[in-house]
Amino acid sequence: MPAADEHVNPLPYARPAHRTGVTRLVAVGVLLGSLALLGVAWSLPPDPRGFGTHQRLGSGPCGMLIVTGQPCPTCGMTTAFAHFVRGQWGRALWVQPAGFVLALATAAAVPVAGWAVVRGRWPRPIKRRIAPTWVFFALLAVILAGWAFKMVAGRIDGTLPYR
Repeated sequence: MPAADEHVNPLPYARPAHRTGVTRLVAVGVLLGSLALLGVAWSLPPDPRGFGTHQRLGSGPCGMLIVTGQPCPTCGMTTAFAHFVRGQWGRALWVQPAGFVLALATAAAVPVAGWAVVRGRWPRPIKRRIAPTWVFFALLAVILAGWAFKMVAGRIDGTLPYR
């Protein structure tokens, strides 16, 4: 039995109101950011070369590709997103596998963040804390694997070396 001056929470599983508000705020940011990325990808027609779609946003061409004839680790990411939002998943995978994985994660973030906005908490599997270093190394591994695939695929389809 607790002491008279000790507060007992009748709902020990309830979250403090300030945590629910912070969760909702973060979830709104994730939701809007994901929708913005997917919306921009939808507005860009994918470049048939498999790279260069980002130039339609006003960016210059890939400097590494121009100087060395080899793609940079992120070459084809924007094009993969543009294919992904159009349901051309096979083409998105071929153009840049890492871009496909990131587009898939971005699309998956939409319903998860929407759920967190409504409920004020993240779904149970999401609640596990993952060390930022593991996230960094996992992302690095995905990008490097995608780059390696792009180098091999470019030689297979004759688009590399680019000149």
